[in-house]
Amino acid sequence: IVENYGADTLRMYEMFLGPLELSKPWNTNGIDGVYKFLRRFWNLFHSNNGEFAVSTAEPTRDELKLLHKTLKKIEEDIERFSFNTSVSEFMICCNELGSRKCNKRAILEPLVIALSPFAPHIAEELWQKLGYTDTVLKATFPAYDSQYLVESSFSYPISINGKVRAQMDFALDMPKEDIEKVVMASEIVQKWTEGKPPKKVIIVQGKIVNVVI
Repeated sequence: IVENYGADTLRMYEMFLGPLELSKPWNTNGIDGVYKFLRRFWNLFHSNNGEFAVSTAEPTRDELKLLHKTLKKIEEDIERFSFNTSVSEFMICCNELGSRKCNKRAILEPLVIALSPFAPHIAEELWQKLGYTDTVLKATFPAYDSQYLVESSFSYPISINGKVRAQMDFALDMPKEDIEKVVMASEIVQKWTEGKPPKKVIIVQGKIVNVVI
C-alpha cells in the first residue's frame, strides 16, 4: 500500500476506517478516496502545470469562515480521538476550496499545520515550499477564531401563499420593515402579486418570509 499510495495515504486511511475504540474489518476498497484527497490538497498549492502557486491575496469572509469551521472541528475531534471525522472534515474543506479555486496563503498555511499530525510527509513538503526551514511539527497549532463562525446573514425562503418561490439573503439584524420593502419590490413577488398589494406579509426573522395574496 505504501508503495502504491504513499505512507500518508495509509496513515489517514487507517484513521478514516471508523472510531478509534471500535474494531474494524480491514478493507482497502475506500483507500483511493483518501489518496485522491491528498492529491487534491497538494493541487491547491500548485497551478495546472505543477508549479508552486500560492497567493498572498486577502481571503474573503466566506473563505475565513470555512477555515475556522474546519480548525474548530479538527481541534475538537483530536481532543476526543475522533480521527475519522477529522479526515471527513479535511475532505469537505478541500473540496470547497478547490471549487472556489482558493490558493491563498492565509487559508492554506494553517491547514498544512492542522493536517501535519494526519499526513506528516506531505505537510512537511508543503511547509518547506511555503518557505520555512524548520519542521512543520514545531509550528503552533492554529487556533480557530469564533468571530468567523457567527452567521451574519440568512437566506430566507420567500413563500407566496404557502409555496416557496425564491430565496433571498438578508442580514440577520435587518429590520422586518426593510426586508418587506425589498421582498415586495422583487421581480418574483411582483410577478405573483401582479403589482397588487398583498393581504399580509409575515416575516419570521431568521426563518422565512410569507406573502399572502
